[in-house]
Amino acid sequence: MKPLNRRLLIEVIKEKKKEGVFFVPVEEQAAEFLTARVIACADDCSSDLTDKKIVFHAFGMETVKVEGHEYIFIGENHLICVE
Repeated sequence: MKPLNRRLLIEVIKEKKKEGVFFVPVEEQAAEFLTARVIACADDCSSDLTDKKIVFHAFGMETVKVEGHEYIFIGENHLICVE
């Protein structure tokens, strides 16, 4: 799958749940920022971030299902930082 229009095809990195003293209900746990690995970049992105780890705004995710496969895209403008 090749992204277009300054989009990145990503794989969200699932973070391990941390144990602690405080319990926060699931509905209160807002994931404003997420980390992911970039699988592919559109040709018109400002730089090639393929195989880089990124942090991005979660609200910018676009999920597309094609023939049973789920793909996650974000716009380049939703990036916060690159590792």
